[in-house]
Amino acid sequence: MNKLLASIFGLLLLSLALFTGVYYWWSIQLQAAQPGSTQEITFTVAPNQTAVQTINQLTNNHLIKSPLAAKLYLQFTGQDQKIRPGSYTLSPNQDLSSIFKALVSGPKDIKVTFPEGWRREQVAARLSSVLPAFDSSEFLLLTASLEGRLFPDTYFIPPSASPSQIVSIFTANFAKKSGLNLPAQNNILILASLVEREARSDPDRAIIAGIFQKRLEAGWPLQVDATVQYALGTSREWWSKNIDTKFPSPYNTYLNVGLPPAPIASPGLASIRAALSPQDSPYWYYLTGNDGQMYYAPDLPKHNLNIDRYLSL
Repeated sequence: MNKLLASIFGLLLLSLALFTGVYYWWSIQLQAAQPGSTQEITFTVAPNQTAVQTINQLTNNHLIKSPLAAKLYLQFTGQDQKIRPGSYTLSPNQDLSSIFKALVSGPKDIKVTFPEGWRREQVAARLSSVLPAFDSSEFLLLTASLEGRLFPDTYFIPPSASPSQIVSIFTANFAKKSGLNLPAQNNILILASLVEREARSDPDRAIIAGIFQKRLEAGWPLQVDATVQYALGTSREWWSKNIDTKFPSPYNTYLNVGLPPAPIASPGLASIRAALSPQDSPYWYYLTGNDGQMYYAPDLPKHNLNIDRYLSL
């Protein structure tokens, strides 16, 4: 009997020692791989990436102590199927639980604002500045026929979003907020893009849209500087102030009668509304003075007078 009790006691001690050892090992593995580290690592989980692949990637980046402990942790917590694809900023200073909490919560979307009147190259440049892996060449290829439909707004974009996904975000927002029925109202969108680039305020938008409408109906060339700026645009200066009104381009509304073949920028709602409801006025001419104000004229002599008054150096 004494021998049996001794054996049982011995097994209990062995089990306790084993449990203590396992617990000690486990608690060590849950700790940060490099406590006190200030290093930040961009960590990307690809779509359809398995938990094992993610663990191996974490190990290779020295973000966790033990792949076995990580695998057990995911299984015990039921998170092995909940890791979300995307880009994350992780640190070796994070413990195992905080790392997987981030990977399960998902990447934080990036807030990006795009003003009215930007062309798609400007949108691509802004996206490149905030999304590390953004492919601007692919984005520009996908948006070649979408000028004007990259709706100006504030967006929350997943860091791992592909160019095609970002294009879908833009165009879905355009369809929702613009109210335009394309392609039937494509000329409205083109007109709105001209208004966006030329007008200074909401009241001016409706007046300028009315001037454009009168010129179109009379068979006049629109003579919109912004269309030539668009044609001349380069990566150095997308909207150059120095224009050549004789520059050969279908977008040059000094040389060609009618609207340009496509929008020159993405208009906001105010410009779209102005294009839908142009304001009738006695004016045929307008200009933006050196003081930033709009000045209108019913005929060419008065327009020339405005030029002398408000554009003189």
